[in-house]
Order: sequence, then C-alpha cells, then structure tokens
Amino acid sequence: MRDAEKDRLVDQVVQAQKQLQRHVASTYSNPLLQVNLTMQQLKVLLMLSMGEARSSQELTRGLGVGPATVTGLVDRLAAQGLVGRREDPQDRRVRLVEPTESGRALVAKLEAAGTNHFRGLLETLDTEDLVALNRIVGRLTEAAEAEAGSAE
Repeated sequence: MRDAEKDRLVDQVVQAQKQLQRHVASTYSNPLLQVNLTMQQLKVLLMLSMGEARSSQELTRGLGVGPATVTGLVDRLAAQGLVGRREDPQDRRVRLVEPTESGRALVAKLEAAGTNHFRGLLETLDTEDLVALNRIVGRLTEAAEAEAGSAE
C-alpha cells in the first residue's frame, strides 16, 4: 500500500509543478513572451550561453536536428544580432557559433526575470516552509546530479 501512496503523492507534486509552470509562463510580464524567437532558436541561444562557442555539428547533436535546420536557426539568430560565427583556431574549416553581447544580455534578462519572479513567490512562504523546500530542492539536485553522472 505504501507504494500506491507514494505514487499518488508523486502524481500530486507533478501536477502542482505543471500548474506552477503554466502560471509562470502565462504571466504577461514574462519577458519570454515578448521575445521574437522560436523555441528552437531559443534553445540554440541557451545552449550557446552555457559555455564555449560550438560548432554546427555540436549544435546538430545537441538539438537532435539536421545540419540544414541548424544552419537556418543560426542564420536567423545572426540576422537578429544574437549570435556570431568565427573560424575555429584549431581547424580553419570549422565555423564556431557563439552568442554576441546582445545574445548574452537577452539570456541574462530572461534568467533574471525568472529568478525575480520565483523569488517573489518564495517570499510568500514562511520560514518553516522555506527550510523544508530548501532541503527538498537540495535532495532533488543531488538526485539529478547522480542521474547525470550515471548517464555519462
């Protein structure tokens, strides 16, 4: 019976998390709703903002799409001034793609808006709930790190 209770609770948490996501996504002040990017373009920009410049081949693998799709996505992002291309110093045949200052600023703006909104929601909780949530999020982070480590 305990497994059924745990399954029920997991389902409730998943549903609550979906409701929270829908609320956050539908907030009119969300700058994500004001960005003129497709989901795929946003994914490219986010991937590029997480580290070093990447080749088109790396973007193709990371997105799970074909080379022509990546070329089109990068072309449209470059036309908006959000990414640039440069020669790979290790292999002149390879072009690396990286976010421009405008691209980095856009990602920073989106991240800051999300953080500020989440912070506001957290501030509605009392100290006892925040302590419990902090412990739970820490355990979820550990589980995610362990899962990522076992996938490598």
